[in-house]
Amino acid sequence: MRVILTKNVPNLGAVGDVCEVAPGYGRNFLIPQGMAIAATPGAMNQVETLRRLERRRMDRVRADMEDLAKRIGRLRLTFPARVGETGRLYGSITAANIAEAIEAELGQEFDRRKIVLEESLRTLGGHAVPIHLMAGVDAAVHVEVVSDGELVPDAPVAPGGEPEAEAPEAEAPESAAPEAAADLPADLAHEASAAQEAST
Repeated sequence: MRVILTKNVPNLGAVGDVCEVAPGYGRNFLIPQGMAIAATPGAMNQVETLRRLERRRMDRVRADMEDLAKRIGRLRLTFPARVGETGRLYGSITAANIAEAIEAELGQEFDRRKIVLEESLRTLGGHAVPIHLMAGVDAAVHVEVVSDGELVPDAPVAPGGEPEAEAPEAEAPESAAPEAAADLPADLAHEASAAQEAST
């Protein structure tokens, strides 16, 4: 059956497009979901109107996204982080962290999926994080990762790269014995004195 799309449908078409689809797909999904209407003669006369309205809508969306890109570009986000004595960052700054900070600064929801971050930030200093708002509209937010002021001791590292094991406590020689009878209990000290007198 032929339908006219009233919404953009991935892998099918854009608003105003006339498409041939399977009858079940059109009647049971596209039309009930408000994504298309049947391509009747009367509806065909509305195709150009639909396209014109969609162009106006997209122009408004693009203008909003361009304004948002400018606002994001003026932001300076600072994230305190725990740092080791050797400068190693404990933990990381994620796209979710950055999205939350943007929301707090702008006072509006922000989709973290628009943040183009291949891996979390794990180093101190400034980072320009790319943001893709829509086709043809991109921005970058400045993120500064700073030490929270408290250095965390780093575990010592052996030449092979593994943390060094702690040295075991020294054990007293098994042959060690008290040097004087005064260190013995009273009854044993008395017997030791008597044995010494008998031998002399």
